[in-house]
Amino acid sequence: MKILGIDTSTGFAGVGLNVDGETSTAIWWSRHNHGREVMPAVMRLLDAAGIEVHDLDAVAVALGPGGFSAVRVGIATGQGLTTPTDGRLIGIPTHLIQAFPLRDEIDKRIVSLIPVGRRQVSYGAFTGPVTAVDGPVDVGICEIAEIGERFDNDATILCGEGAVETAPEEADSRPVRDPHALLAIALARIDRGLGVDDAPKPIYSRPPTITAPKRV
Repeated sequence: MKILGIDTSTGFAGVGLNVDGETSTAIWWSRHNHGREVMPAVMRLLDAAGIEVHDLDAVAVALGPGGFSAVRVGIATGQGLTTPTDGRLIGIPTHLIQAFPLRDEIDKRIVSLIPVGRRQVSYGAFTGPVTAVDGPVDVGICEIAEIGERFDNDATILCGEGAVETAPEEADSRPVRDPHALLAIALARIDRGLGVDDAPKPIYSRPPTITAPKRV
């Protein structure tokens, strides 16, 4: 099985390639350059593994929440790679990607946090064991200052990129999503015969801003 994973939900972008159980990844900080950076990163992984695009059995993409342009780049790249070969395209919510590494915490509430700007975060709360097929039971946006009041108790674990408030110059020290989690979720869904998306729907942090054309 050969699966490619693409995550462009936020400024931290990542790609991963699993070839018969062996995984290679690349993670980087992108400043609004996802469209120019993703495919070269993908091709470097494929070239290093000695495989071609048509050899892929599936491509998994992160659906967001994320910025309008960022999320669309990842999904469009996945569609471009799978459409010519009728390959499998699997969309995975980004909150699930962040929470999945904590799936063994069966007695905890796992809350994934993603920064959305304006001193706010998107949150996705999971109860019980996190699985590859179940989404969060509670989602929304709140102020960073509200996190402690809303989620701070012994039964809750905060995770993800928004779990640590960091100054912009320290961005590289923030926790980032591991492409291993995206690939593991995709593999689990394939094993269960689930998760093929003909037209995966992006999940935006905020509704796209549409400006009416000016009258001339």
